[in-house]
Amino acid sequence: MIFDEIDGLVCDLDGVVYRGDEAVAGSVEALTELTERGVRILYCTNNSRSTVDAYLEKLRGLRVPAEREQILTSAVATAETLAERGLAPGPVLAIGGEGVEEELARVGFDLGSGDPPELVVVGWDPSFDYDAMRRATLAVRAGATLIATNADASFPAAGGALWPGAGAILASIETASGASAEVMGKPHPPMMDLIEHRFDGARAIAAVGDRPETDLAGARSKGWRTVLVLTGVVAAPEVAGLEHRPDAVARDLAAAVRGEFQDQ
Repeated sequence: MIFDEIDGLVCDLDGVVYRGDEAVAGSVEALTELTERGVRILYCTNNSRSTVDAYLEKLRGLRVPAEREQILTSAVATAETLAERGLAPGPVLAIGGEGVEEELARVGFDLGSGDPPELVVVGWDPSFDYDAMRRATLAVRAGATLIATNADASFPAAGGALWPGAGAILASIETASGASAEVMGKPHPPMMDLIEHRFDGARAIAAVGDRPETDLAGARSKGWRTVLVLTGVVAAPEVAGLEHRPDAVARDLAAAVRGEFQDQ
């Protein structure tokens, strides 16, 4: 079984560990069991809205065993990648909430001087409105580089609903500006390379997620095993038609850890 063979697990959050503020049934117990087995778990999310500390507080509030260094967001990947390219401390227009702003500020970017932005960084922001779209569009048309923390079209909210995600926000800015963004989050190299670096020394790695085109495609690009759970954006009848087929499909994370996989 996949989970008996690994010593590293890339675990998505929204739609895998929880939906909204509620843990997916059995996920906490499954993660506790893996932790007790000695599996190194990295909680990786494309959702850039919240800060790392907020994610840590949420996980611990749900009684998920987690430390700060086990959490990696697309905002972290974006900020660290841009800083490594020598772009800090340039002025940035950030759309995406506290998670994006905190990480950009942490690596030295200028978020408040009022100078014309050299970068426009877009993430998921439920408060996004026409004024934010206008400001981003004008900045890109004036020469700023368009960067996206992720391009997820939807977001698995509580109660089974799928809300518009960062990709929907990004699409409006790309359409209005005529530019195409460089995307930093899963499945793209900036975040996948950072995940790989954090698992330095791991013998066998698997990824579990609810979104085949990001969580699982990124893992496949690194040669890792992939497990799709059906507690997020993909329903069971949709599995047969997936372009990015996983190595295994399970009803939820707990079933996956028990080795209870479904036919594809």
